[in-house]
Amino acid sequence: MEDIDLGDRRGLIDLIYGVSTTSQASISGSVPSNLAVNMNFYVRSGFRKQKDIAVLKQPQKGEVSDTPSASSNTLTPLTDHTVTKKPKKEKSNVVCSFSTAVMLFLLAAAAVFLCGFAAYWLTRQQFEMKMAALKYVPQPRRNLSQQSKEADMYEEEPPMDGPTVDELRLPRNLEPIWYNLTLKTYLPGVSAIANEKNLTTDGNIMIKLRALSATDEITLNAKDLTFPLDFTKARILTDEVVVPAEDQSPEELTNIMTNMVNMTTTTAAPATQPALQMHQAKVKRILYNATLEKVVLFLDNVLLSREEVIVQLPFSGRITENSDGLHHTTYRTRAGDKKVLSFTNLRPGSTRSIYPSLDEPQFKAPLSLTIIHPKGTVARASAMEKLDSLPTSEPLWDRTSFEATPTLSTSHTGFIVSDFENKEGATNIGMKVRIYSRPEAVNSTTFALDTAVKALDLLQEYFGVPLKGDKQDIFAIPTLDDTSISGQGIMFMPEEDLLLDPSTNTAEQRVKIARAVTRALTRQWFGNLVAPSDWHALWLNEAFAKYMEYFLLDKIFAGDVDAKSYQTGDSLEQVLVDDARSSSHPLSLNIETPAEAEEILDKVTAEKGGAVLRMIRAVVGEETFQKGVQNFLTTHANGTANYTDFWDALDNAIGGKLNAWDGNKLKTADFAEKWILQMGYPIIDVYRLDARTVELTQRRFKLDHLTPERAKYRNALYWYKWDVPIFYEINGAKEDMTWLHEAVRLPLNLSDTLLINPESLGYYRVNYDEQGWIAIADLLQKDHQRAFAVISYLPKETDYLPWTVALRGLRNLYNRLSKTELEPKAKEFVQEKTAQLFTSLDLDNLSSPDDSKFLESQVRKDLAMLYCEMSPEECTKKLVAQFDTNFMTPCKDSEIASDCSKVPSFIRSLVYCAGVSEGGPKEYGQIRKFSINEVDSAEKRRLLEALSCSKDPRALRRLLYDSLHTGTSPVLKSDVQGIVESMNNQVVGKEIVSDFVLDNWRDLNDRFALDKATLSNILGSAIRLNSERDVKQFERFLTDHKSTTLGLRVLKLQLEIARNQVQWLKTNKKTMKNLLSSRRSEKEL
Repeated sequence: MEDIDLGDRRGLIDLIYGVSTTSQASISGSVPSNLAVNMNFYVRSGFRKQKDIAVLKQPQKGEVSDTPSASSNTLTPLTDHTVTKKPKKEKSNVVCSFSTAVMLFLLAAAAVFLCGFAAYWLTRQQFEMKMAALKYVPQPRRNLSQQSKEADMYEEEPPMDGPTVDELRLPRNLEPIWYNLTLKTYLPGVSAIANEKNLTTDGNIMIKLRALSATDEITLNAKDLTFPLDFTKARILTDEVVVPAEDQSPEELTNIMTNMVNMTTTTAAPATQPALQMHQAKVKRILYNATLEKVVLFLDNVLLSREEVIVQLPFSGRITENSDGLHHTTYRTRAGDKKVLSFTNLRPGSTRSIYPSLDEPQFKAPLSLTIIHPKGTVARASAMEKLDSLPTSEPLWDRTSFEATPTLSTSHTGFIVSDFENKEGATNIGMKVRIYSRPEAVNSTTFALDTAVKALDLLQEYFGVPLKGDKQDIFAIPTLDDTSISGQGIMFMPEEDLLLDPSTNTAEQRVKIARAVTRALTRQWFGNLVAPSDWHALWLNEAFAKYMEYFLLDKIFAGDVDAKSYQTGDSLEQVLVDDARSSSHPLSLNIETPAEAEEILDKVTAEKGGAVLRMIRAVVGEETFQKGVQNFLTTHANGTANYTDFWDALDNAIGGKLNAWDGNKLKTADFAEKWILQMGYPIIDVYRLDARTVELTQRRFKLDHLTPERAKYRNALYWYKWDVPIFYEINGAKEDMTWLHEAVRLPLNLSDTLLINPESLGYYRVNYDEQGWIAIADLLQKDHQRAFAVISYLPKETDYLPWTVALRGLRNLYNRLSKTELEPKAKEFVQEKTAQLFTSLDLDNLSSPDDSKFLESQVRKDLAMLYCEMSPEECTKKLVAQFDTNFMTPCKDSEIASDCSKVPSFIRSLVYCAGVSEGGPKEYGQIRKFSINEVDSAEKRRLLEALSCSKDPRALRRLLYDSLHTGTSPVLKSDVQGIVESMNNQVVGKEIVSDFVLDNWRDLNDRFALDKATLSNILGSAIRLNSERDVKQFERFLTDHKSTTLGLRVLKLQLEIARNQVQWLKTNKKTMKNLLSSRRSEKEL
């Protein structure tokens, strides 16, 4: 027993099974004794060039360990051929009395006990002698996994009532060849319009279809449209002269639509034009099904397979306030006039609300469009104008016709009718770029125009494929929320993302514009040039838009903006929180309906998608990644593609030069699909095994173990395991990337410092053991800017990324404790960590005009907002002085705040809020008046949000009432989210918002019943649950309003966050009390 080495796991295993071992293979030196033995796994040396790196791999069936035995260099499993048969013994009868048997049993038990006792002391002595020779003694591995316990009251959301997916889908017996649409828009305030026609449309659609199989029905998508009762107005036409399908153009039918110019009601175009004739099949009945969003034309004759016909169908529609279909909004001029404009939504399934069509992504065809619009307005669309604002026989109406678009799905074409004016530029290849805005703001679009031209040139160079079309139109919409809408050749963006006031020109404004423009223009390649083959491939468009948004910042600003750090702090760190919740979702889903497609177009899809693309680029290399992107776009230009086609393009670019975790050639799909088909991400646990080796393992990182995932995501395809690229540094030196499949070991001396994922290129988190965190703390003493995870060094930090992450964490810590008796201690802790840097801030100069100071300006602004929240008495005096001196006094006789305010734009939100909070009815009334008259959308938002800072509960409830009710309310739909979010950040407001929204649920739901996306955003900003009592009340609310809350995933998210908050307090409150009281170990925070 003295020769037994307890650190030799294989020796112990062989000893148990009676195998003689005189030599054993080792991995990266010695293997520690405290590592658990798993008899189902063999240990092999690594496959990578680094011979000191080892991978734990589960053996395949029939695989033999390569550990040598004493007698040979291989270990052969026993088989029937190697078993030695023992000679049979003759039976003998042994007679033993009961007392003798008991005695023998006791003697045997005593012998076993004595042997075990002797073995324990002998082996313990040997073990302690060996351990004494080691410099490092490993600690027991901690159990880092948490048991997932589902909440008792959690209830899987039942399927929504309604038609099945198959019922909603169009039949596959027809395909479109082209569309020809004439649409008349009735906008109020421009021309004299009868009340019944106000905010409506009249249209006539002609669709050339090819029958893929014999049919006597033509089924189209239609939503909220009306059709003539006289079904003879719907006609089936055919070409008199047969032309090959690929050579036909929608312009062939221009002459048949000329009679539509003077229409005041929808009438069918005559079928007596020379190029067309009536088909033998006639429409005998029209059936509109509002539930299925379909209109069916029943024919009296069958269309034969491969036969081509032209359907002519008049209809009428509506211009709604909702974000679906053809949307209208208003803005005010400085003279106080109210202007109306309308534009298309360009989201999945929205076109069917504008005109009958085959409104599913796989149906693609060119569109030729004519818009009849009120005189004094301009019409712009995806294609270039062919005839612009020509007069008609009616003096109050003009007509604009457009060239045919390329072949596109219906959701990628759009148009707008407005009184906007524009500035124009051109790219290096001659593409026309036009920025449109309300006339009074057109001079503020210069920077956006220059940036758009520059971004298009950079994107053209990077992608290597020219766009379709010869122009790009970008519209600054005053009341649009923070979501841009992009279609072929036309984009609708929030006014704040495009206008730059020359008098308040800051780096923050310029970066914001550059990001928004780049994001919108990227969708011209990913989404329009190459369209997704189906809805489950939509994520790739959003991912590339987000990826390029940050990637081009370095080039647009000539390296002055650290885009890598900016993306990490602004995007990655936030989505890592959202994606760690049970309410998250995979990037790619099996999407069947437009509603499901709309649901996944959220921040998780965009932010995580962009982060995953950045990780893939880091794995394959920048040059290879760009080559793969160009291969993908070149191969599928002017067509459709699945995201799997992108993996194939990357594999072609890699050319077999990279290896996967198992040593085989890397296949992008095998690596990448684990990240897009599963929700969540891993956390990498780093644990020291011995004085020369650390081991890395992975497990899923999850914030909340109380709420299970939705049923369809619960059993992940890969069981929440990923192929993880490990980027790391040792002592500041960058090492070659290695793979983590199940576990991997790295050589690391006790004196070395290991940093995993130092540049946040990998989409995962890292957790070190205690020795690892101590090593990082030691490193901070030498160079505090190299890490940011240790709070005790925060006052020394000046860089953007550490402070961005830290400020977010400090605010979260305070919010978690703000409803407990620990609130004063938590506030004191936050003040202590921020006071040193705050004292150096100048509130009048938080934002710099220097692009290179952009990230520094962001830190100063975020720090000021947090510190003022923690120490309002120190900030309020300065801010109120600004409010009185630079706002109330100069604006005394003005009607429009943006024309008179002298407050620097980057602190106006703080100043206006402080003025309302510390003021009385006079200040509140002044800000309210300005919010009604304001013409600048950014200034209007600041003024409305300042109203939410009032300390008068009655004024706050009145503001919320105005937000939830239509009529004379000055609060538009697009303003509601900002108001409730701002109110929830105020001392008095946060006590009112959640209860008010839930108490007035019926009114809120009525106003936003047809606009679920906006409703979800409002609820996400309004609902805050801070206690177990709040959680139980909210659960009862969901039960009582099950029918109206069904499908609103944001409510489940808020419930999950609240449960996590309550459970965290139960688990950590005592620990936090001790830490905040003693401050003995700030690293533990």
